Amino acid sequence: MLDSFRTNMKGMAIGITVVIGAIFAFSGTGTLFLSGSGADAALIVNDSTITELQVVRAISSQKQRILNENEGLDASLLDDDLLRPNVVDQLIGRELLAQASQRQRMGVSEQTINDYILASEAFQSDGRFDQNRYRFALQQQGYTSASFKAMLSNDMRVQQLINGITDTVFATDLELSALASVTEQKRDFYYLRLPVAPIQESVVLSDEQISDYYQANLASYQTDAQVVVDYIELSPAQLVDPTLVTSGQIATRFEEELLTLDLAESRQVAHILLEDASDELVAEIQGKIIAGETFGELAREYSDDFASAESEGDLGYTAGDTFPEAFESALAILNLGEVSPPVTTDAGIHFIKLLDIQQDTYLLTDESPRIERELMREATTDQLIAKLELLKELSFNAESLTEVAEDVGLELNTSDAFSRFGGQGVTGIAKVSAAAFSDEVIKDKYASEVLDLGNDRYVVLKLNQYIDVRQKEMSEVRESVVVSLTASESAKRLADLGSELLAEIVAGSSVESVAKARKLEWQVGKSVNRRGIDVNAEVRSIVFNFPLPGAESVIDGFYLSNGDYVVAELTKVVSGDLSSLSQAEIGSLAAATRSMNASRDMLAYQDTLREKAEIVQ
Repeated sequence: MLDSFRTNMKGMAIGITVVIGAIFAFSGTGTLFLSGSGADAALIVNDSTITELQVVRAISSQKQRILNENEGLDASLLDDDLLRPNVVDQLIGRELLAQASQRQRMGVSEQTINDYILASEAFQSDGRFDQNRYRFALQQQGYTSASFKAMLSNDMRVQQLINGITDTVFATDLELSALASVTEQKRDFYYLRLPVAPIQESVVLSDEQISDYYQANLASYQTDAQVVVDYIELSPAQLVDPTLVTSGQIATRFEEELLTLDLAESRQVAHILLEDASDELVAEIQGKIIAGETFGELAREYSDDFASAESEGDLGYTAGDTFPEAFESALAILNLGEVSPPVTTDAGIHFIKLLDIQQDTYLLTDESPRIERELMREATTDQLIAKLELLKELSFNAESLTEVAEDVGLELNTSDAFSRFGGQGVTGIAKVSAAAFSDEVIKDKYASEVLDLGNDRYVVLKLNQYIDVRQKEMSEVRESVVVSLTASESAKRLADLGSELLAEIVAGSSVESVAKARKLEWQVGKSVNRRGIDVNAEVRSIVFNFPLPGAESVIDGFYLSNGDYVVAELTKVVSGDLSSLSQAEIGSLAAATRSMNASRDMLAYQDTLREKAEIVQ
């Protein structure tokens, strides 16, 4: 642990952050849209309600992150019920911090929120804020601009609270000295290595030994019980039918959507921001604008908004609700290419230029593919629900799934044989293999319940064939018997020889003399620290876990991960000295100590909030 700690000290930052809701929200899927019960309370934290919709969103986001980090992972393995406790715990912790930040009267300005939105990569195209992308993202997740900004404000206040706790930590000289005495410790030791490979090669087995080992371990050489099952699978992909959606339906849905849309005008804006300008400076810039000097060059020269100044003051597009009210009001009355008089907001004084005007369009040709997909999903959803209910009804107590498949209009499949550890395809899903080997299916010969595999995918199965455990013949397993017996025999010989070597060194012989007498590899480590590369890393790690030597050295034997046996003798330990470190190393050590202290303080604060909170789940 100390090796890992010391290795990662450099550049270590405080590992306590709040995930800003923009990315959190946009990693979800269409399943986040709920109605009815979605607004119901899932839990109450100090009279503040966390809705079921919020919980479902968080679970979906968690699931999506896991899938993104584990390419090829079967989504059906991520059971919502398994993810829910951890997600609920996180939501409770966040809500408690949000309430604490309100009690501390923390706040976030409108400008800060707008700056965050403009800078967020989630809303950018080609490195610039994209108003259409921003609006689309919010619509996809069911946010209005106001509700999204409220969520951001809440997250930013929580981050302020966390920063207020973690940024006040410090590391004392005593802490640094104590930590350095361990992390910079140096050790002197000797070790010899007894390799297992030559011993394995020397093992010669007789037929009698092989036969005796096989007879003594018959249970290890049996086949697993296997089953073959008939199964019916139901999913939306099986129900897709081009005839379900007509061009007329698409046109009707388009017209319905068109009536609900506000095809707002979007304006591309650039500005020059003066945070604390004198009247003379304002007049100077205004004079240069009137004189026709290039606005972009003036932005580069004068603007205090360094991020936009590099792009000639360009802030991207706004639909009228991105910037402060005074800013938007001034922009709204400009003609293309015009520059406003000085405009005052909380951020300072602005000169605003209208660069471009775009009117949102909503065309049938553009929207038809999306509308067709949505209508198909709706049509198949209705069919899916109907077929699912029929499948549940008909498969219950069914003698065979053949007629059930015909009546429901689905295909009956028969699996290959598989064990309780799973097979290929759908039988490789843990929930399916568990049901296949349940008493209900194996002993009672009933069909399983209809299994929900996630993502609207369902399966019901019934036993076709049970293949019992079978004892494998010697001819089938002789090779594996030889491998196991050879490993067993070589392990015994290695242990016996290792014990002899260890006993000799404990009795007073040196590691060097014992190694040379047996023609074994040996090595000495002098003033080796936890990062030393001159000795075997695995040996070094184990020796640094030896107790401190007293009047006598510490001698012990141990196995390496490859099976080799090592005898090591620890002769000397020298504690690390903080004064021997460079300023950069001391800085890294201090940063790591503050990080640990910050984590400790934050956890303690959260525990305090939980102890005082009234939480109803």
